[in-house]
Amino acid sequence: MDRHAFWTLIEQARQDALSPDALPALLTQRLAAQDADALLRWCGYFQIYHALSYKSRLWAAAYIITDGCSDDGFDYFRGWLIGQGQACFLAALRDPDSLAAHPLGATPAEGEGMLAVGGAAWFQHQGMEPDHVALGEAMRAHAPNEADHAALLATIHYAADIDAPWDDVDGDVEALVPRLAARFG
Repeated sequence: MDRHAFWTLIEQARQDALSPDALPALLTQRLAAQDADALLRWCGYFQIYHALSYKSRLWAAAYIITDGCSDDGFDYFRGWLIGQGQACFLAALRDPDSLAAHPLGATPAEGEGMLAVGGAAWFQHQGMEPDHVALGEAMRAHAPNEADHAALLATIHYAADIDAPWDDVDGDVEALVPRLAARFG
């Protein structure tokens, strides 16, 4: 499993899911059908992308879209964003305000289920009850290497102000994502 296969699996599941809410279950099922190495590498790529998307201006976008956004809410938002596919994910990191043009559906930007896909697929694949210690050990043994991480990072072109601080009290958040503020404000 490489980063291209990671995104292909998500895109195919997105196309085949009957609804956005069905994506995590379908993706879990398809991921569980992969061999153990591919499944665990997919989990590693998910973790890397999730971590690399922890950016202040993206949080501002999530704050506007979801009408407030806690730490957990931002985790769920980034899971949702990965579930939207590579093009949307990379565009949002390049310009978080680009999400103003994205169709968000009835439950906008809530992707808690995406955070559980890898673990659920692993437990299903192994035919075992959830054991997160065992999952962590297996993931460490199959984690993407430094070269994989560098290649993945090279595909991300962050907005120049992606780490811009904001304070909702002073209205900074609307200034960072004005199109989103106009759409959801």
